[in-house]
Amino acid sequence: MGIPIARLFGIEIRVTLGWAIVLAVVAVIAVGQLTTVDPGLPTEIAWVLGGVVAFGFFLSSLSHDLAHAIVARRRGVAVSSILVSFFGGATPLDPSSPDPGNDAAIAASGPAVSIGIALALLGLTAGATSLGAGFSAAAGVLAVLVFLNLVLGVVNLVPAYPLDGGRIVRDLAWRRSGSERTGLQTASRTGRLTGYVIVIAGIALLLLEGGYMGAMLALTGWFLVLSANSLRDRVRLDDLVGGHTVADAMEKDPVTVTPSLTVDTFASQLLDRGSLLTAVPVIHDERIVGLLGVRQVRGMRAGEWATTRVSDVMVEPPKLTFLAPDEPLKQALERVQRAGLDGLPVVDDGRLVGVLTRLSVGTYVKALEGPAAEAPARSRWPRRGGSA
Repeated sequence: MGIPIARLFGIEIRVTLGWAIVLAVVAVIAVGQLTTVDPGLPTEIAWVLGGVVAFGFFLSSLSHDLAHAIVARRRGVAVSSILVSFFGGATPLDPSSPDPGNDAAIAASGPAVSIGIALALLGLTAGATSLGAGFSAAAGVLAVLVFLNLVLGVVNLVPAYPLDGGRIVRDLAWRRSGSERTGLQTASRTGRLTGYVIVIAGIALLLLEGGYMGAMLALTGWFLVLSANSLRDRVRLDDLVGGHTVADAMEKDPVTVTPSLTVDTFASQLLDRGSLLTAVPVIHDERIVGLLGVRQVRGMRAGEWATTRVSDVMVEPPKLTFLAPDEPLKQALERVQRAGLDGLPVVDDGRLVGVLTRLSVGTYVKALEGPAAEAPARSRWPRRGGSA
């Protein structure tokens, strides 16, 4: 998930393509603010400074997420990579701890760093302002960065999941009650209440002043409500899969492929919406050397299938990890989600015994909910003797 751009402190830094849009918007806003403060600022200089602000905002966001990762490591959580988010919030690569006290510290570290950066930049802004008109442009850039870091820090403290504040609420309730389920329920209720308050405030602002700020505020609140509802659904899912193991939900005796096979041999079947096949283990010399899923095939052009071998696009260890058949299903599902893959191989005594996929878990959960919730049976790619 995301594109790797650097490595700091042994942690791989990944970003999404959406950052290009975010930085462009930040640059445009910064240019508008700088030219308002200094109408005589040349256009070329204004855009250069806008670019500086955009880059500074990216560094601030990176510092925010890197703080989470560093504190997580100090709390005994292994962190190999992070996905830099825009204004905070949860990503599949966010480090977390099974201990609510440690997890609260991890969640709080990001906002603390953002607010600390804002205070430091505020001091520099005051210094640049005191130097006179010749430093007005520098003061303007610093002032915008102060505002962005304050937003990054304060907004993330809003008690609504997936923001850090919502995560802290969950951890505090979890620690007090001793139940993660109670923590999730508390975070869901708090997030929903906060979201509705923001929606009402946005609608009021829209009616009183018009413009887009009220609409954006209302949409933000609605997003928080939807996130709170998804957290409530997660509690329901945890209740359903609790006590079940990987062996219960995995696809048993899965189809496998070899690294030398070309993707066109099976890509159309893998992408067929009517197929239950979404992730295929790659076997070489009776060892699992990789996994190819729908996501990898969708990332290719159809014209490349005939000339691309499985070994060129498969996901390999260490990113690819293995599950055990007796592993708790809830924990295994979290591992699949954090890996950002369509599934993970299930291994018993070094032997492949199945694949746990998002689709297989969904099918199993529907079966647990009752016959009325079961989806119609769908076709599966023929086994071809167990291997392709």
